[in-house]
Amino acid sequence: MKLASTTVLLLLHLICHGQAEISDQVAVKGLIERPFTINLKTIGSLQPEVHNNLNIVCSSGETKKELRSFRGVALKRILDSAGIVMPRPKERGKYYIAVRATDGYTTLYAWNEIYNNPTGNHVFLIYEENGQPIREDGRFVMICGNDVVTGPRHVKWVSSISVEKLP
Repeated sequence: MKLASTTVLLLLHLICHGQAEISDQVAVKGLIERPFTINLKTIGSLQPEVHNNLNIVCSSGETKKELRSFRGVALKRILDSAGIVMPRPKERGKYYIAVRATDGYTTLYAWNEIYNNPTGNHVFLIYEENGQPIREDGRFVMICGNDVVTGPRHVKWVSSISVEKLP
């Protein structure tokens, strides 16, 4: 009986969250020189940072989550490690970074936003919240602490980071 109720609770959780797949790795791909995969064993080589006090706030103004601390790697550091391929620097305004979750949720960052704006210093791929590994929201979550409303670019179950270009 206990196993059946645990199974039912798990299925309800997956249905309510629209999420059936949790990725243990993040593919870094697209218009880059060195595609690679980030997992819990390799993320340490990307010089993780610890930061404090970030609230995840939805569009209504409600605080959905309070992070007393989080550990992660700056998106800018990930992109620098991958080496963005940009043969015509004058076209940098056409480049963007798509962060995708396993359920299809996607958020975008403009290249200029990451490299020419303070936002670039506040976007992190995190793997620990409040001193604990992330489990409920996947293994990796993307956050942008510089946003006034942090919820819309709070990507759970991150599966890929892709550098792309508008035509």
